[in-house]
Amino acid sequence: MRKFKIIAYVLLVFAIIGIILTVYSNATQQNQESTKNEKVLAEIKYLDSKLVDLFNNMNNIETRNYRIYTDTTEESKSSEVTGEGNSSKQGENSKGSSDSQSDKEKENGSSSNLESQKNETVENYEMTQAGILTSSKNIDWKANKNELELIYTSIPTITLDLYKINIAQDDILNFNKEIDNLTTSVETEDKQKTLNTLVKVYEYIPKFVQNVDCDITYKTIIETKFDIFKAYSNLETDNWKEINNNMTSAVEKYTTLLTSSEVNNNKQASVNKGYVMLNELKNVVDTKDKDVFLIKYKNLLEEINNM
Repeated sequence: MRKFKIIAYVLLVFAIIGIILTVYSNATQQNQESTKNEKVLAEIKYLDSKLVDLFNNMNNIETRNYRIYTDTTEESKSSEVTGEGNSSKQGENSKGSSDSQSDKEKENGSSSNLESQKNETVENYEMTQAGILTSSKNIDWKANKNELELIYTSIPTITLDLYKINIAQDDILNFNKEIDNLTTSVETEDKQKTLNTLVKVYEYIPKFVQNVDCDITYKTIIETKFDIFKAYSNLETDNWKEINNNMTSAVEKYTTLLTSSEVNNNKQASVNKGYVMLNELKNVVDTKDKDVFLIKYKNLLEEINNM
């Protein structure tokens, strides 16, 4: 009987150890999955922000209200050099007068102060209001090229992480291919081609987001922004019919947030405000005014990007 008790005790110990190991293994796996999910989500948000910047750069749109300009100038600075028994020549002085001046300085035992001019580079900073109506129409292609090269440094890591969350291989490969096409468009400094390619690149952001565990508000905003960017890209060709279709789709997708029980109560006021601003942007189609569209586009993006 005692033998059976010992065996039962040993089995119980092994069972407890097994349960502990199973719980620990599951907790570790869940923690790893959570960490992986958070990392990929952060990378998607990084791509989103960079692509938004490129979209905005096509019309020199600043998400801030002010832009800082830098102007480099050269100023002359005087420095005093002290030398004993020397004299400076200004204009055409006679040898006699120079000798006389030198002798006089030696007799008095004093030194003469000489001024030498030095050029010094000075950077002037000026903060000016960055508005749609007052902004330059010239695209800063250099800034866009730098932005793209910065994105390329992150692509290999992001690609590997996307594979880890089971994103379709074709979507990852096609996304990378469109990034290359975007680089070609920017390199040739073709505005409309760049806008069209940006839309093709951004199309994959909502697909990636669907495979990540994140807030329903963020997923819906990403889908809505995709339609807004399609409308934005059609401005250059005055395709107001297509712009209207894009904005109608954007409103339909965004409307789901108004009745969703998953929306955080703290965000509800911002969601409602975003809905009003989205409809105001859609209404610009009736007036066909590009500048008004860009003003409302800028304000809407600032609002929904902060949700």
